[in-house]
Amino acid sequence: MKLKEHLSELREKLKPRHCELRAKRGAKQPILTALIILLIVFLPPITMRLLPFPELTEFCAQEYSCRIYDRHGELIQVTAIKGGGRREFTPINNIPKQIQKSFIQEEDSRFYFHHGLDWFSILRALIQNKKADKIVSGASTITMQLAKAMNKDKTHTITRKIKDAFYAYRIEAKLSKKQILELYLNSIYFGKNSYGITSAARTYFGSDLQNLISGQIRVLSVLLRNPAYYNPVEHSKRFLKFSQEAYDAASKAQYYNYPFKLPHFVNYLMSYRTSEYEIHTSIDLEISEMSQSFLRQALEQAGNDRITNGSLLLINNEDASVISWIGNGDFFDDDNSGQIDGVLVKNQPGSSMKPFLYALAIDRNILGPSTVLADVPSEFGNEKLYIPENFNNRYNGPVRTRIALSSSLNIPAVETLNKVGVQNYLEKLYELGFDSLKENDTGLKADLGLALGAGAVSLYELVPAFSVFVRDGNYIPISLTKNQKLTNVRQLYSSDTVRIITSILSDKGARALGFGYTQTFQTSYPSIFKTGTSNQFQNIIALGATQKYTIGVWMGNFSGNTVIGKTGASLPAWVAKNVLDNITDPSDFSTSQSFPEPENYHKEKICSLSGLKAGPHCNSTVYEYVRNDTRLESCSWHQKINGKNQTIYPAEYQQWLRRKADSGFIEYSNSPLKLITPKDNSLFFISNLNSQKQAIPFEVTGGSSNQLEIYYDEKKFATINRPFIFSIPVDRGEHSCHMLCGKEEITISFTVK
Repeated sequence: MKLKEHLSELREKLKPRHCELRAKRGAKQPILTALIILLIVFLPPITMRLLPFPELTEFCAQEYSCRIYDRHGELIQVTAIKGGGRREFTPINNIPKQIQKSFIQEEDSRFYFHHGLDWFSILRALIQNKKADKIVSGASTITMQLAKAMNKDKTHTITRKIKDAFYAYRIEAKLSKKQILELYLNSIYFGKNSYGITSAARTYFGSDLQNLISGQIRVLSVLLRNPAYYNPVEHSKRFLKFSQEAYDAASKAQYYNYPFKLPHFVNYLMSYRTSEYEIHTSIDLEISEMSQSFLRQALEQAGNDRITNGSLLLINNEDASVISWIGNGDFFDDDNSGQIDGVLVKNQPGSSMKPFLYALAIDRNILGPSTVLADVPSEFGNEKLYIPENFNNRYNGPVRTRIALSSSLNIPAVETLNKVGVQNYLEKLYELGFDSLKENDTGLKADLGLALGAGAVSLYELVPAFSVFVRDGNYIPISLTKNQKLTNVRQLYSSDTVRIITSILSDKGARALGFGYTQTFQTSYPSIFKTGTSNQFQNIIALGATQKYTIGVWMGNFSGNTVIGKTGASLPAWVAKNVLDNITDPSDFSTSQSFPEPENYHKEKICSLSGLKAGPHCNSTVYEYVRNDTRLESCSWHQKINGKNQTIYPAEYQQWLRRKADSGFIEYSNSPLKLITPKDNSLFFISNLNSQKQAIPFEVTGGSSNQLEIYYDEKKFATINRPFIFSIPVDRGEHSCHMLCGKEEITISFTVK
């Protein structure tokens, strides 16, 4: 009894506590239920949003076309996607609202009220199709159409449709309605290899989206039902059932002829700008078409000269933006490799590189405009002997820097490079953007042949480099797009140096020695020109510039055959000048206006032969720029001897003067003893032909005495009078020759094998 009473008493004490726990448990139940409901509702969308969706990622990264415009907004090309179609992208904010509304109304009127599947439409379609006992209505939403487009399974099965529905839910979880509509309008297929509303508008109506009228919009929105059946170009009458406005628009539809202009330029542009949907370039289509016309005319004229290819690059000097880029005369000329871009091809530029060399020499005060260079037979190097020749195989004796550059003489250029140094010149060329010379160890192998354009470079490098001369020495890398900010502008030559170069390259009279008084370079406005012909005439090049433009023209052939043509690149020069004539307004320049004058130079009357200050006996004088800190000596080359004016040349012209019929004398006493040929440490080889008659020719000039003592292998060989010209018999082995003239002496070593 006591136990029962005790248990009863214990139950009474626990009862309030039990009721309290039941009450709390009852209060928590609705919260738990709500949490479960929330998880059921929101967990799948959240999960689908967070989980990777590779099919959507891949679809969003699909290839799009690029609209490429010139500087005036003219369409150059709409690039094709793989397979040849067009798929242009337009951001949703740039797609007119009327277009958006029309497609939503036509394809998915409850687009903003479902999550991928429109169950009301599905139910309605089932009822309609059941009554008709065939499919008369669909229930595909915009999201479902996107899902179908990205689903690689194209079979007509229930499994695939379920997968489409699942994809639709996942798309809605991943993207906003705005993003879905944007992707849809830019991706859906409209027939005729046209994807997206932008390409459809262009394909059928040749119109931008902003210019579509309501009837055209209606046609395009209906077209999606069945692109082949509702093709407006081929079946315009089928739009009568929609509206008169739609029919009127469809009846005027015609396939758009997509422009395919400047293909080489576009190919280069797209080689590194692959992710853009629209590019506004610096190209001027009108100028480009005119330039191409002149280039094609020149190629037709050169048809018998084995010239089959040509290219042209024109830039604006203000910002180095490309105005015209013609990679070849005919892109579709498969027989002559028309698709190769000559602007980018590396060719030996010949003499067109010489201005960069002379500018460096002037910049470093190695040369001046009046400096005289010896255009005489010369040898450079030792074991690797280099004997340059002029293109006409003539030697002109003493020539001033101005004449040497304008007339493109080779021997003075090599002498200049020998003074400047090959490595110094290479470093300057690297600064000028000639990266081609860094490739394939060209720079490491460079020698004095670099003075004559031995290294292969491209027009893409040559043209902006040449523009430094009309840009006061500033180098700007090429730009391809409109309003591109100037970056990496570098002063590579002093302004005075490039003003001297422009004065030389615009001097029509100074060109006469090399090219005669040709009309090719005659312009009514300030201009400079430089031409180049590579060894064996495989490439002919012309560079030209005004204060506003710089142009480069190359002609030759990609097959490597030599060109049968005139020296001096006359055809490319004709093209360059004609282009500049047509884009330059002469009225912008007064008849006296030219390029700016150098600030630290003054003009002085000099002897045209010696380059020294004109004296009383100089029969030909000119005015030339002289540095303000330079004091010219009076000319000593022209003297009156026995009542006659005589020309007395320095000793280095001894060999040249012997071949010259004109009278003149050599002044030996003022020149140190110098060996003209051979060079120290030269290497000779005995030939099996006429071995008995072979000998090594020597020529020495200068020296204070009129006699020269010769010691061959330390044995007295001969004593001769001027001119010091003699030969030594050929004998295999190591040899030495010692020459003594008064107190001056020269010793050289050579090897015969």
